[in-house]
Amino acid sequence: MTANPTGFFVQFPHPGGEHNPLTDDMAWNTGDHRRKFLIAPGRYLDGDDQLGVADLVLWAEWEPPSRVERRWPASGRLPRALHRPYWAEPTRRVRQNTDPWIWGEPMIYSNCKQIFGPQRRPTSMQRLTHGSVICFGSTIDGEFCVDTVFVVAAAEPWTPGEAADLAVDEAFKTCTAGSLAARRRDAHLRLTLYRGATVDNPVQGMYSFVPARRADRGDLRFPRPPIRLPGFINPASRQSTWGSKRSLPMNTLRDNWEAVRHQVLAADLLLAVWLRTPDRISSPATVPTTARQRC
Repeated sequence: MTANPTGFFVQFPHPGGEHNPLTDDMAWNTGDHRRKFLIAPGRYLDGDDQLGVADLVLWAEWEPPSRVERRWPASGRLPRALHRPYWAEPTRRVRQNTDPWIWGEPMIYSNCKQIFGPQRRPTSMQRLTHGSVICFGSTIDGEFCVDTVFVVAAAEPWTPGEAADLAVDEAFKTCTAGSLAARRRDAHLRLTLYRGATVDNPVQGMYSFVPARRADRGDLRFPRPPIRLPGFINPASRQSTWGSKRSLPMNTLRDNWEAVRHQVLAADLLLAVWLRTPDRISSPATVPTTARQRC
């Protein structure tokens, strides 16, 4: 390791619309990417750095199937549907992949925005270094609202069509690698698979997390928290990543990560640091569910 390590602080915009299906059983998504408001068992850190275990609610990309457990009327930036995620063997060859992969340990970032143009050229997102920070989020009402904060701990080359021996779980192989490989033009892409830092194995004190709230709260709904970090977060950047070509000293990365962490906690949220990988289910009727409610 160099005496003065550097890395990148990346603002990563992705589509912010919410999946709000007409029925309570949502199949694999074959349309545009969107977010879901999800419920899943997990571990979290609170503002006092105390570790807790509970069912958590959170915003994330989950393009495999899910079951809607609760609905609400539209109200500003708040979610309209609560999904219980699960996965199954896909019945359609072409479907959307899920990235970042926030499930299990460590979290993974694997493909989105790593290729550009008809020649499928690699972008700077394939060359992030140890300790780099990626803020995944969406610009909503003129503010950049974060849903995942990813800290790079390790990187390795990978190809979706050759993922059988990759050290990842079967859910990732089906839901992300398999979804990419199903598109023939993507099966042989050369990409970078990043594994995230964790609470037990942080990088310079930093770890990956997802803004969340305990599901047993009466006011469990929450909007994605806006992040204000002038010079590093630009709400006007809605499609291209920002910061992946600007190397920064590690103390700047750490200061920015701390600022994001504090703003998430100040929004009355928790830091989900581990989320149980959704179950493999053969039929939506067998998905475990809480009492379903409509408000």
